[in-house]
Order: sequence, then structure tokens, then C-alpha cells
Amino acid sequence: MTLPPRVVPPSQAAIPDWCLRDQMAASHLVAHDALRRGPRERAQMLRSIGIHKIVWDWREEHLATFDAELDALRHHQVELSGMWTPLPMPAYEEPDYATRFGIVPTAIKTLITEAARRGYAPDLWTQIGFGQQGAPAHVPEHAHRAEVDRAADHLAGLARLARGHGMCVVLTNHGGWAGQPRTLVDIVTELARRGLGNVGIGFRLQHAHHLIADLDHHLRTMDEHLVAVMLSGADAGAELTGRVILPFGAGSRDRWVTHALLESGWRGQLVIHAVGQDDSQARLLDSLDGWEWSLDRFFRHPRPRPTPRILEPTWPPRADWTGRVVPPARGEHALRADAVLANRAVTGGASGPRAPTPHTVTPSPDTHVPGPRLPTPYGQVGPERQPPRTESAAAYFRTQPVATAHATAPTQPAAPTRASRRSTMPTGNAPATGPARHPTRSVALPPLSMRPTIAPRPVPRPAAPTFDLGPTRRQRRAEREEHERTAREATKAARHAQREAARGPERIGHHDVRIVAPDPYTGAIHALLLHLEDAGFRGAPRSFGWDNKGRHLVEFVPGTRADHTKAPEAALDAARIGRFMRDMHDALESFEPPDYALWFDGLPPPGHDLIVHHDIAPSNIVVRSDGTLVAIDWDAAGPGTRLWDLAYAAHAFAPLYQADADISEASGRLRRLVDGYGLDDAGRKQLVPLLAMRSQRMYDYLDKMRATGQSPWTDLWRHGIGTVWKADAQWIRDHSEVWERALLG
Repeated sequence: MTLPPRVVPPSQAAIPDWCLRDQMAASHLVAHDALRRGPRERAQMLRSIGIHKIVWDWREEHLATFDAELDALRHHQVELSGMWTPLPMPAYEEPDYATRFGIVPTAIKTLITEAARRGYAPDLWTQIGFGQQGAPAHVPEHAHRAEVDRAADHLAGLARLARGHGMCVVLTNHGGWAGQPRTLVDIVTELARRGLGNVGIGFRLQHAHHLIADLDHHLRTMDEHLVAVMLSGADAGAELTGRVILPFGAGSRDRWVTHALLESGWRGQLVIHAVGQDDSQARLLDSLDGWEWSLDRFFRHPRPRPTPRILEPTWPPRADWTGRVVPPARGEHALRADAVLANRAVTGGASGPRAPTPHTVTPSPDTHVPGPRLPTPYGQVGPERQPPRTESAAAYFRTQPVATAHATAPTQPAAPTRASRRSTMPTGNAPATGPARHPTRSVALPPLSMRPTIAPRPVPRPAAPTFDLGPTRRQRRAEREEHERTAREATKAARHAQREAARGPERIGHHDVRIVAPDPYTGAIHALLLHLEDAGFRGAPRSFGWDNKGRHLVEFVPGTRADHTKAPEAALDAARIGRFMRDMHDALESFEPPDYALWFDGLPPPGHDLIVHHDIAPSNIVVRSDGTLVAIDWDAAGPGTRLWDLAYAAHAFAPLYQADADISEASGRLRRLVDGYGLDDAGRKQLVPLLAMRSQRMYDYLDKMRATGQSPWTDLWRHGIGTVWKADAQWIRDHSEVWERALLG
């Protein structure tokens, strides 16, 4: 442990504003208060001890009182500075991995939406794993990078949702690989590279005891990404003694923590917590007294250590002889046994997987004591599993304006600064004004809860007709038949009108759909396919939403694939493919992706003009019985350009293969493809260098993915697919003049 050099003698310095009690926030006092205070009593208690901010934690039973919580905070002028939104990342081997990866639970979405509607923009405190105490096992560099990418994929949806409401995400640590400072920095940097600069780091000392000795070094590592520090008593050997969670001031290393923080030059949000089974007020006051005592010692105003209010403050209370923490057997605060039970809200616990319900939630981060780690492809690195950053999260927080009018704001509004949040936070009894709603039509979100079984929308049948009693049976029968015919036609017309107006669920059979396991991209693809249908483009399958198991239902297109031996010869006509792609791109031009949209980004394009298919090839073109073309498999859709999409189609339909190459025929088909598309001369010149670049990016992607050691990437690489793409890229590059003459000659 090395003391950093002092910049200014403590006796001559004033206590910084960020160290003062009224600038600190309190956390973990909703679910951990032995007195079970209600919203009004809790807010009143915070004001009475001089705390004006709260990071709101919760359990399932607290969701119903969220409105009352916001009312109480406003009444007592306590700022909602943060809100817990844990998003643990599932392990590969978990059976319901695909249904949970990258998905923001409905309960968390509801909290975010309601807070925004009431005019609040709290930080969203989240974490991606529940790791063990102590230093994690070494992870190879290639595996670390792959896991950083995966973690960024998992968090991107929450970051986009937060940005859409003018909020920021605070990624915090809970031990294991995902709690290491370098891991946190790499994940935040990767998200910033993707344009999500509203993510910073909140460092919790209670889950970083093995890092305290070198805290000065780790503070420099996190540097400008560090936006908050949660204070906790730091004790030497805490992992062995069980003194893991203490009030600040009760630990043997707390004065060192104070020195490291003050002398690092860091300025941010300090948070104290009330984790335990005590009176939250007593635990918060013990930490406040301990912090202020440590400050006085630092600034050369020594005084006796304050007398604690909690005599046995350690949490969890004890450990057994194996070193595992033993939870208390009482009340709803009993700790979860391991990482699987920590995720029982979405996995269904020991009884097997079950579909999540709208009010099923993930346990709070500090009600979990990790047990044995789940096996992973990279060894014992815990259940959690992510190119350089140009802008820090802290700088982003300080400089970006608040997005106040969604109807006129850009598609991706900037994140707010903390100062602007404080100035706009409702206080007293002033009415809260939430952001304006976006005027575009609503698009269904990805599946996060039980969906209704697909069935026809019930249509009220017309009232039973009344009949005049005619003099004969024949007249009565004729009149009855006429009324029944009219009723059938009215019912049929009403059902058709409802489907067209509200796009209600249709009756579809198994032969009409492809059932796709949900992944982070299905919500965006659903919105995209709905747009294409609305735009009148018949060259894409329809999306029917989700079934009651959360699986995406996409129309199965009957017909013949263009690469099949029985496909009509016209299916591979380059000019026709060009015209088809032009119609498709024109329909995509007006698509506005929803804020929550996540797209596959393995092949970075040279621009982001519109959302494109990215995989137009004979294997993804189906010829219907009437001869029309349909592009299937939109899984790789994402931001790109018209020319980038056209370059990949050129490789497949010219084709631009080195093996068995016929340059004359390939250049002729390339010309017909571009002619069919209607590309002008300027576009043709720009297309030429993209032909080789697109093939090179395919090689780069395969090379990156095979480094993960996962199938099918290792299998593809072993069979030489990567070598083929690299050879094609060089061959296309070597014949650039041929392609240019073919397109412009």
C-alpha cells in the first residue's frame, strides 16, 4: 500500500463540497430496515439526519408503493438520485439463456417509465454478476475481450432505454470478474464506442475488500469513468473474518480509504448504505459519523472515534468453518444461497424454469451471498461473462443537456448532467411535469412476460334478430336465413376491420410460422418487419409478435429458395435482384428504430444511413409460387448503407469468388445488378472499394469469433471458411480496375 503524494497540506485545505452530508446519498434502506418504515416515514427520517438524496432499492412488494414513494420524496424535498435496476447476465449453459440475455425486465421498464413520467431522471444502478469475494481467477485476454463484448450487448438495451428518458446508467461491482476495475472500465468504454456514453462506474467498497490495499491505483484505473463511490467499512482480512459489510468508520482501513479518495483529486457522488437487519437510521448515522470523524483526522482536527449505535454491525452476521457465509433463518431478508437462486426471479428457482411475470423481479444486489460458481468455458470466473473510448462517462454527464421534448428531440437524446437534474427536480408540492411522449405509433416490446396465446380477437356478435311472425313457415324460414347471412357478413367485416386497424393477433397454424427463440435483437426485428408491412413492401415475412413462451413468431414463406436446384432461372437474375433491393431500401428509408432497438453489429459498416438486411444472398431469397421474391432471415439486420448492403449481394450474385472465377461473366453480372438497382455514376465509383472491404470484414469477424473458442465459429474456421473470405477479399482488390470498367464503361 503506497500513499499518494499530497497536493495540498490537509491543514490548509477546506472540506470539499462533495464530502458534505447534504451532498451524499443513502441506499439500501427500503428492503433492509428492521423498523419497516413506509415511504413517508423514510423520507422524513432522511431529512431529519441531513440526507437529501436517495438511491432507491426495492423488492417485489415495494413496486405497488412506488407512486407513494415518489410523492413522499417530493413532499420532504428528497432527491431521487438513483434507482436499483440489477441486470445479472445469464451463463451460457443455463437452459433459458436466450430468453434472458440482453432483456430489460418489465418491472424495471415500468419503474423507469413511471419515474420519467413524474419528472425524475435518476441514475440506474445496475450490475451484471454476483461474484465471490476475493480476487477472481485469471481470464485469458481473448476470453476477457469476448466477455466484454457480450456484457456490452447485454447492457446496451438498458443504456438505450435510459438515454431515451434522459437518464444515466451506473455500472457497479459485486465481486468476481465483472467487479474488477479493469473489467468495468472496458465495458463502459465499449458501450461508449457504440455511442452509449451515458454509462459510468459506481464503485462499492463492500464488494472490493481485496482491492482496498491498492485503492489509489484502482481509482486511477477507473479515472473519469468513476461517477460514484459507495462507502463501507473496510477491514483487513474481511474475506476470512466475515466482517464484510460494516458502517464506515468501523473498519481498520477506513482512514486509508479517506486519504486515497481525497488525494486522488476525484469528485463525484458519495453513497452510504444501510445493509443489515438493524434500524436504518442508526446504521446510516454510524457511517456518517465515521466519515466525518475520518475527515477531521485527515484535515488535522483529531477527535475521539464516535461511539457506534450498532454494537455488532457486521453483515452478514457470521461464517461457518468452510468460509461460506451462513444466512439468518428469519424473515424475508434471508440471503440467497448462490448465484442461481439470486436469479430465481427469472429462472424459476429449484423447481425449474418458468416464464417471468410482469412483477417478477431480480433480488437486490446486497441480499445475495455467492456460493459455488457455475461452470464456464473460461474456468472459475463466475456466472458473469466485452476499441478505445473517445469520451468519458463523467465528462458526458457533466456536459450533455437535458432532453426535454421527445417529440422534437433527435432519435437518440443526450444524457443529462447531474447539475441540470438537480435544477429540474420537483421539490415541495410543485407539480411534476414529465417529458413529452414521442408521437410515433407504439411498437411491441421484446417478450418479458407471459404473452397471450395467439387466437382471433373476440368480436361481439350482432344482437339476435327479431322476426315478424308471418302467416307461413316458408316466409319465416326465408327471413331467418336472410338475417343469418347479414349477421355472418357483418361479423366477417368487423373482424377484418379490427385486424387492419389494431393489427390484432390472427389465427395462424404451425405451418404458417417460424418459431424463433428470443434474443437481444428480436424486438427490433419485430418493429422492422411491421414497418415493411405497413409500407406495402411484400418482399419480407410478416411478424406475428410472440407466443405465450416468449418466442418470436415470424411468417414462414412458402416457396423455393434461390439457391435450390429446382429454383426458376429468373431467381438468380442479377438485374431482378438489383430492382428488388432498390424497392427494399426505399421502403426501409422511412423506418425509425424504437429507442430500445438492439442490432447485430459484428460487421461494422462504413456508415449508418438506414437499417439494412446485411445478408442478401441466394440462400436468403425465396421465390413464391406467384414468382415474387422475399428476403428471409433478417437476424443480421442493423445500421448500414445502401452500398454496403449492395456490396455483399454483389459477392453472392455476381459472384465475386476467387475459386473457379470467371472474371468476364462476374463483371457482366455485377453490371446488371447495379443497373437493376439504378445506381448513378457517383454511387458506382463508391461501390468499387466496398466490394473488397465487405469480404475483408467477413474474415475479420470470423477471426474475432473463433478466438472465443465457441462453436460454430471454431468449426467454420477449422473448415477454412475464414481463409476463403480473406482470399476473396484480396482477389477482388487485385481486380478493382476490372470492376470499375464494368460499372462505368
